[in-house]
Amino acid sequence: MRTRRPGARRGLPWVRRDERGFGLVEIAVALVVVAIVGSVLYAYLASTTRTLETVQEERPLSRARLAADRATLTAIRSSLQAYYGQRGEWPPNKEAVAALMSPPPAFQCTGNDYTYDPATGEVTMLVDDSARC
Repeated sequence: MRTRRPGARRGLPWVRRDERGFGLVEIAVALVVVAIVGSVLYAYLASTTRTLETVQEERPLSRARLAADRATLTAIRSSLQAYYGQRGEWPPNKEAVAALMSPPPAFQCTGNDYTYDPATGEVTMLVDDSARC
């Protein structure tokens, strides 16, 4: 009869104990890491999709803002024509043009304003492109 050494393991004789493979714990840890990376990647892609949808939704708003600014410019031109019809001359400066309007003109596009040439009565907008509005 054989005696076992203390600390020796019993097992199948064809399985060598010095060979190592992936255990259940390592596989579970790898799956958890893959799941975490997948959830972070999913959240990133979902936020990117929402950002693109927001940009596409704002594009019609920029066209509407530009349309409102063009309407404001048309109102300024009408006021200038009425001023010229009454006095036979153009207002001397941009402040005088703004005083013709009640309330003074306000533009919807960020950074938009108008330029005024007192010699010709010409009025133009600084931003006249919906991509920049």
